[in-house]
Amino acid sequence: METEIWTSFQASRGANATLLLAVVVAIWVAARFCSVMVEKEAPVSGKVICSVFSLSVFAMNWTILTNIANQWIIHANALASLGDEASPIAKSFVAEYGGDLLTMPPPIAMALTVSAFLIAFLPLWIQPKK
Repeated sequence: METEIWTSFQASRGANATLLLAVVVAIWVAARFCSVMVEKEAPVSGKVICSVFSLSVFAMNWTILTNIANQWIIHANALASLGDEASPIAKSFVAEYGGDLLTMPPPIAMALTVSAFLIAFLPLWIQPKK
């Protein structure tokens, strides 16, 4: 049974890598759209649309990064259910990652999503003094 859990974990890591690429691309697109709005001196309606898009990217990334972290916890909890049959490596994994599911991403992921949102959002509304 442990081998199947590790196989599932490895498969989820591949999917998570793809999701992380989506996070990076979404951040870049949001920042680029907002940058173009600033360069073109877009009207307020354009800034509002770009702000909503940036906020949507933030929310999507928050959810994706929370789900990725929860994959580790879910697999650790599955390994914990093996009890004494678990290997020493599995027991170590359980000790590190087992527990309750997260409702928000880990702190470093929070810092990434918040800073990415601010990088995209703030230049739209706060212009440097000329």
